[in-house]
Amino acid sequence: MSVDLIVYLRHAAMPTPSVWRKAIRDAGFLVQLDTDFDPDTASGFRPCQYQGAVSGFEYFVSRLSPSEAAECGEPPGSDFSVTLVTHSDLKDFACSVVAAGVLAQVSGGLLVDQQSGESFSASDAVVWAAEQFAEAERG
Repeated sequence: MSVDLIVYLRHAAMPTPSVWRKAIRDAGFLVQLDTDFDPDTASGFRPCQYQGAVSGFEYFVSRLSPSEAAECGEPPGSDFSVTLVTHSDLKDFACSVVAAGVLAQVSGGLLVDQQSGESFSASDAVVWAAEQFAEAERG
């Protein structure tokens, strides 16, 4: 089973990988995002350090036209999406929920959990991520 998390945001609000990594740490998560990638063009596996091991998630970006953003019901001004995908590994899932929740928070974006259909505003995304992270650690 794969899990897709999408963060819709304004491209101008996309943090650098270093800022994103620091925001994850500042939010209290023990996940270290690798910062050696271009967030505008990278795709594929993004490694993270978690519990002393390499974990991570698949990373894909897309530009959104105003009509696509409106169709999806995303926040006004959204023109960029970041999709984080994990498969059956709980450590990878823990990394992806943390990265998605913090990205939504720091960018003022909207996090969408494709599996449940739930959406989380920037202010709620890290709370949701913390709950999911705790479940993954117990799992």
